[in-house]
Amino acid sequence: MINPTDGPRVGAWRRAALGFCLAAALSATGVTAAQAATLEGQQFDDTVVLGQHKLQLNGLGLRGVAWLKAFVAGLYVTTPSRDAAALLAETGPRRLRLKIMLQAPSNELTKSLLRRVKRHETPEVQARLADRLALFAQQLDGLGQLMPGDVVDMDYLPGKGLVLSRNGKAAGKPVVGDDLYRAVLQIFVGEHAIDPRMKQGLLGAPA
Repeated sequence: MINPTDGPRVGAWRRAALGFCLAAALSATGVTAAQAATLEGQQFDDTVVLGQHKLQLNGLGLRGVAWLKAFVAGLYVTTPSRDAAALLAETGPRRLRLKIMLQAPSNELTKSLLRRVKRHETPEVQARLADRLALFAQQLDGLGQLMPGDVVDMDYLPGKGLVLSRNGKAAGKPVVGDDLYRAVLQIFVGEHAIDPRMKQGLLGAPA
């Protein structure tokens, strides 16, 4: 027999039981809560859908200098790997997502991109990329002032090219060529990556 004075406790027990049953039902039907990975308070879904493709989170890396934290980057691929060469050789869909943590003009990203390409790509590659790289740099500059909380995506879609977006809004038309996307991705996970710690994180290395 239930004592009327136990009402609040019984109500709490019933809510807990209901929650347990709901969780069990969801599990039985294959529905689970969204998974997410977090770095420096920035949350990334374990999977995203790009076009018709489901991509998996390969890793997360922080870009920072001294005590300044610029952004957390997340790399999404079809088949996760810790091998940078394999990721760079991939020609399928990919997403490089930056979650901005510091107010700064987007042309700082542009200058870094152009500087790294000039320093580490061969003259032949630079000549082949020149026009398309200039177009992408123009799009990147066009993002203007980046603010904490902004999300910048650099997507590659086979047959379309590199698509830049800010907070889900495309910054321009796709720029063709997986070689261009590879040049961009090399800055993050290539042999001469701009930040070795960020590179290791994006490659899924243990913290």
